[in-house]
Amino acid sequence: MIDSIGQVMLYVGDIESAAVFWKEKMGFERVEKQVQGTQVSYIVAPKAQSDVQFVLHDKAQVAEMNPDMNLETPSILMAAVNLEETYQKLAAKGVAVHPILDLGFMKVFNFADNEGHYFAVRELKHDGF
Repeated sequence: MIDSIGQVMLYVGDIESAAVFWKEKMGFERVEKQVQGTQVSYIVAPKAQSDVQFVLHDKAQVAEMNPDMNLETPSILMAAVNLEETYQKLAAKGVAVHPILDLGFMKVFNFADNEGHYFAVRELKHDGF
């Protein structure tokens, strides 16, 4: 049936500002800019060849086309091999980060984008888990 997850849709209030946040503060690459009439969306990912990408859509435009659609930000847990270094780099770039927590089974921290949406980053062990 389903073999993988390719893209996660993120609905944002200011698409240009969101694209800048993910590129400049998070270090993501802009994989593609899509323009269809007056609608613009950006595909961003940690690396151009990442298995999963974020697609940034203008929340107001999507709501206009699909008024019953849930446009809230999903809970997304990302992974980093060097959690402490990632935390320090994001904090130095002015990203709103919360302290690293050791939950026993994993280390994790939360951060907020420029619109206050929260995401999490967990430590990726060298064995892949």
